[in-house]
Parts: sequence; C-alpha cells; structure tokens
Amino acid sequence: MKSLILLKTGIRTITPADCKRISIEISKTLNKNVSETTIKRLFGFAVVKHNFSKFTLTTLSEYVNKEDPQTWINALPSNTQAPINSWTDVRMNAKKVTNFTLKGIKNRSGIPYEMTISRKFAEHDFDDFLKSDYSYTCFISQPGYGRTILLSHLAEKFFHGEMAVHLDSTVLFLSANNIFNSDQHNISFEDLLKIQLGISNHESLLDLVRENHKNTGRKFVVIIDGFSEVMVKRDLKKQMFENIISFICSIEHNDAIKLVMSMRSTTWTRFYDCIRHSAFLRSKWFTGNYFNHNEVSNVPALTGKEIDRIIEKINCSDVHELNPKLKSQLKFPLYIQLYYQLKEENPYFNYSSSITFHELISRFIQEKIYKSNYYTEKILFLKKVVQLTEYGKKANSVPKDLLISELSAFKNAYMELVSEGILVEEKSQDDYQPREYVRFIYPHLFEYFLFIELLEKFHLQVNWTFFEFIQRNYESNNVRFHLIQWTIRFIIRIGDFGALAHVFDLEINYFERNYLILFIAENIRFRARYSPDTFKLLTEHKLHDILIKQLINFDFVDSCYKEAVNVLADVADTDENRAIYQSILAIFDVMSMDQDCIAIRLTKIAAMDLSNWHISPYEVYWLIYLKLSNRVDTSHPLIQDLEKFNYPFLENKASLDTRQGISYLLLILLNTFYGTDKGTLEIIQAIRKQQPRIFSKRSAFPVLIMNIFALANSKIQPGKKTDQLERILLKIHHNGTRFKLTEYSECMFRMVQANQLRLRGEFVKAYEYCNESLQIFKRNELNLNCIMVYDLMIAIFQDLHDTIKVNEYKYERLCFMEERKIPHCLLVTVG
Repeated sequence: MKSLILLKTGIRTITPADCKRISIEISKTLNKNVSETTIKRLFGFAVVKHNFSKFTLTTLSEYVNKEDPQTWINALPSNTQAPINSWTDVRMNAKKVTNFTLKGIKNRSGIPYEMTISRKFAEHDFDDFLKSDYSYTCFISQPGYGRTILLSHLAEKFFHGEMAVHLDSTVLFLSANNIFNSDQHNISFEDLLKIQLGISNHESLLDLVRENHKNTGRKFVVIIDGFSEVMVKRDLKKQMFENIISFICSIEHNDAIKLVMSMRSTTWTRFYDCIRHSAFLRSKWFTGNYFNHNEVSNVPALTGKEIDRIIEKINCSDVHELNPKLKSQLKFPLYIQLYYQLKEENPYFNYSSSITFHELISRFIQEKIYKSNYYTEKILFLKKVVQLTEYGKKANSVPKDLLISELSAFKNAYMELVSEGILVEEKSQDDYQPREYVRFIYPHLFEYFLFIELLEKFHLQVNWTFFEFIQRNYESNNVRFHLIQWTIRFIIRIGDFGALAHVFDLEINYFERNYLILFIAENIRFRARYSPDTFKLLTEHKLHDILIKQLINFDFVDSCYKEAVNVLADVADTDENRAIYQSILAIFDVMSMDQDCIAIRLTKIAAMDLSNWHISPYEVYWLIYLKLSNRVDTSHPLIQDLEKFNYPFLENKASLDTRQGISYLLLILLNTFYGTDKGTLEIIQAIRKQQPRIFSKRSAFPVLIMNIFALANSKIQPGKKTDQLERILLKIHHNGTRFKLTEYSECMFRMVQANQLRLRGEFVKAYEYCNESLQIFKRNELNLNCIMVYDLMIAIFQDLHDTIKVNEYKYERLCFMEERKIPHCLLVTVG
C-alpha cells in the first residue's frame, strides 16, 4: 500500500512534509478525508496507538486503484534503469533522475514554483566553481533560506534550459535521503551513484567520466540536497560523511567531476569537523564569494530587488504597494510562503505596521509546533530555554549541558525543533574549553515565546503591572518594543480593549507612540474582518476616546501618525469620532494644498453632524478651498472676524483636548490663507487667555503653538522678546527626551532658528537649517510649509544682496508650485 501511494504521488523518498500533500491529494481525488496525522502514522512518522480503521484502509486502497498504474511509470525508482551501453545512456539516466528530483521540488514548493526566482549570487558562485580547480562546494545557511529552490534553478539554468551554458555537460540531482539509507550504508558513494545511473558494478564511474571529458571536454556535476532529513537518522550520519569524503579524495585529479551540496549551518559544521585536519580536503573546497564565518553561511538573505521580483509575481501588481517594513522582513524565503498563504486567503492583506509580520510568525509557529508531532514536549522544551535565558535578560543562547534532563526526556521533540529551523546548536570556546549552546535561530521566534512565558508568569493578566514589568526589565533592550506589540496583539484578540490604555502610560517617545497607535488601529481593523463584536467592544471600552486623546501631538512629519488616523477613520464607532479623524486628515490636505484632496475630504465631512463644534471644520476647509481655487469669499463671517481680530467662536474649556486642538489649528490655518502674521499672534494670545496654563506645559501641542508664535513674532517684531522665546524653546528642545517632542515641532523650531540666525547675520547656518526643514517637508508633502521655507531662503539671499540666488530660489519656488498646481496668487499672502 505504501509503495503504491508513493508511486502514484511521484514521491521517491517520503518526508513528514509530504504527508500533508498526500492527504490533500486523496481529498481532491475521492472527496474523502484521511488526515495528515493518519498518513504520518502509516509511514512511521507518528506513533501508531491503534489499528487503522476499515474506512482508512478502504479509502487508501480506492485511491491507489483509482487510475491505471501505467500512468505512474515516471515515478519508478532510478535503480530500475536499463543497463547502459554508452555515455549517452548515462546522460539519459541522469536526466531522468534529475527531472524526477526537480519535479518533487516543484510539487513541494511553498509557493507556486513559477513564482520563485533564480538568485544571481548563486549563479555567479556556481559559474566560478565550475570553471575552477575545486572539487566540491556547498551552499550553507540556516533553515528557511531557500537552498533547495536555489539548487533547482541552478540545475535548470545551467544544464536544462535552451540557453544553458553547460547544456552538453551532465548533471545528476539527488536527494541525500534517497541514496543514504540503512539498507545501503556499507556501499561507497561512487557505487551509490552507479546504482542511480544504472552502471554495472564492474565498471568505474570515474573512468567513464574521465573518458567522456577527454573526448568532449564536458563535465559531470553531482548535486545533493536534503541532508537535514538524513541528519535526523544519527546512525547514518557518520557513514554518510565518510562516504562523501572518500569520494572527494577519489576525484583528486579528476577535474571532470564536480560535487555540489546543500547543508544547514549545523550540518556543515559537523561535516567540517571531519575534514578540518586535512589540508587537502580544505584546499578542494570552494567556499563561495559570500561565506560568513560568524554565521557559518554563504547564502545571503534575499535582496530588496529579489523580494520585489517575487512579490510582484505573487501580487500581480505594483510592488511599491508593499509596506517597506514588511518587505525588509520577507528577506527570508521561509516567510514568503506564509505571506503567499495569507494573500491567498485575503488578497487585500497589506498593512503599514508590522501586523503582517506578526501574523506570519504566528502562522509559522502554529504549523511548525502546535500542529506538529510532540507539540506538548516542544512547548515545554522551549519554555525551559526561555527560562534559562532569565527571560531574555541574558544572552539568548543556553549552554546545552544545562538542558541534559530535557534532552533526555524530549529527544524526538528536540530533534524536530532543530530540523524545522526553530532551534540551532552552536559551538563556542569558553576558557579554551569547547562548549555547545542552543538558541532560537530567529530573534522574533524567541520574542514570541518570551512573551508567552511572561504571560503565563502573570497568569494571563495583562494589566498595568504587566506593562510596567516589561518597561522596567527591558528598558535598554530592543526586545521591549516587540514585547509591547505582542501584548497589544494579544489584548485585541481577546477583546479586552480597555487594557490598551496602559500602553500610553509607559515612558515612550512620540515615534513609538505614533507607531503603536497605528499598530492598534490596524489590529482592530484586522479583527473586525472576522469578529462582528469588534465595534461593540470599541464602544464598550471607549477605545476611540483613549486613542483620540493621544492624537493631540499633531506630528505631521511622521507617516505613522497620518496612516493611523486613516485607519481609525475606517473603524470609527460614532460620527463624533469620525469627524475628529476626518478633520485631522483635512489638515494634512490643506497643508498639502491639493485642491482635489480637499474637495474629496469636504464631501466626507459634509455628511457629518458638526453642530457641537464651536468652529465648523467644514466652513474652514471650504473657505481655504475657495482661496486655493481663486474664489475668495471675503464676506464670510469667519473672514470678517479674522480681519477684526475677533474670535468669539473659540471653544472655552477648562482643559485642552484633541478636538479643541484641532479648532485652534483650523483657525491658525485659515488665518495663514486670509490673514497676516499679526493675526497669528492675536489668535495665539486669544488661545492663551482661554487656556492660561497652556504654555506652562511642556507637551507636544503647547510647544508646537509656541513655535508658531515665535516664528510669526520673529517676522514682524524681532527683538528681545523673540530672543527670549527662542532661548526658552531651545532649552525645551534640547531636553526633548524628557519632554518627548515631535519631529514636526523640531522642524518648526528649526525655521524659528533659521529666521533668528538670518536676523543676526549668520546666513550660512540659517541656510543649512532651511535646507534640512525643506527636505523633511517635501518628503511628507507639507507644501504649505515648503513655501514658507522658500520665502525664508529668498529673504536670506536678499539680505546678502545675492540677486542671482534670489532669482534662482524664486524660480524654484514657482516651479514647485506649478508642479503641485498651487495658484501663484497665494504668494502674496502665504509668502
């Protein structure tokens, strides 16, 4: 039965990974379900605790008899090859074996094989190796770097493609698990190859290759993959290495034979231990051009361009749509197949924060641990590893001798953890004494299990004590921010949204704060796709109130801030909250001076009830839109009040909140388009009367208002008062870590300093500050600020009486405005 199943599915040597594929094939063929675990039991990969049911046996029998066995002929093992008569027969048999291996690789590829790519570094290394005098090479890396796919592309490109450089040479592509087995452990490596090629025992493969090379100049290349599956069978490991080493020695003077292998770093380390004392064996090894001694690897992670090529095939769309943060995380092919699965389930799965990455990690752990054999033992073992690192406070590797009892109790679980690329063994010298260590291969897997362990330590209670513990114990550790994100994800998944308020009680800067708001927003939107109760929980826990309170920093040059507001607008639970989010986004539109964006935003805001706003956002945006479209409405009451410095519509509250902050900014923006710098000073003085303590606070919004005030003041009444205000702001910004100021506030202060430096005659420094601010404003499409900086730069060169530079920057400003369709008439008032 087992042989027939393998013949039908085209699997020559089965691995645990193939069992899932067989289960799916049976389901597709018969519409009957035989579980992956049952298939594993059939082939000896799982413990059989009872006899197979009649249903299972009947289904398997029906599956193998469903089609004519003659259609399975391509799956016959290569050792049934017909006797050879010439080198042409050898090439034919080698091609059959290679095609069979390639077919198996394509069938087991984590993503459709046509979406995979050939890697340039490997092509260059392979080409260099074939032209060299070296006898063997090995592609070495940790699990998950795509070595198998890499080899398959090399075999196709160099030997099977129509334009293959070595089309007339012969390649034999094998799986180590197929030739190194307990039945053949006493057979030499050359004889194993002869079995695959159908060469009789009395003939010499080396002589045949040498003779062919002498006549044609063509080489014979042997490629072997899949050593990790043999390494699990420890009794075969020693004999396997000895066979390979003997073969390398036998081809010492035979340049016609090249051996290419693929091993994990740990496997190569064990192999290298067998050859390290032989100068000859080391001299015949081609290390590759990218060998990293510290990581024991010569297979680098995917480059940005390689990721672009793969993702473009998966998404079938513009690769620039992919979040750059996610792109950097997909440098390991291991996660690309998980990303592909997520995209298959939800084609629009693309987030700006690391939510996608967390989903990839979670899915990887689910598949490799929770849905695997010995999952209970694996979890217990990993818990012990985390505990021995003192919960991540020490190095994330653990001396292997401290795990003796666990290694004895959970031997099979441990071997699978190493085989599946969860853990890795390393050797290190401590006081000249070699010592083995165990660690997680990828830091993010360690962070996940560290979070799980901390969660259990606190009995699944995620409260302020939990957050404070993370902040206190991991304050100077990079793992702190990752633990906070795993905690947020957990809170949102269990629906305890109220606990998220503790996040913003932590000592975090505004960059972290903005990113975490975005992370929360995207997790909520993701949860809302599969949990109908999400909006009910949002209202119940008043989460939007918590998040809106954090948005008063108005960090317009942090992309996370804008993206977070966009997402929150999508998941808003009330019109009031939605109006706040849309009003903030409208400020971005106004500062971009994009008429089309403002028009679209106006249609969204028009549908909202704004009766409880003292100053209507819709009215303000409408008036600015008219100004940008050269249709000024000077008779509007708001404009009349601006001209009279009368602001009866300012909201009078005891404390400052985000909605009030929006109203203040709206008025300042309206004055920017319709009023003067004096009007800006009058508005801020009016705000100060309403909020007497506003400038005594050193939080983001008051400091931003102070910068706007200082900039306007330096233009119309420079002097001691402005100098004093600059010194106060300088002291505040120099203590930015303490007061946690935003980058936008920093940019505005740089403009204040630039103008002050200009007035003091320090033109070079003033110009530098302008240039720094201009680049940041351009990057974030804050065109209104860009025009202000251009005006300041023109003023600098006017003071220097440099007419050429004045005209140069006037022209640059004009081109800048034309490119963005900003009307020239605004130069009179905005400039």
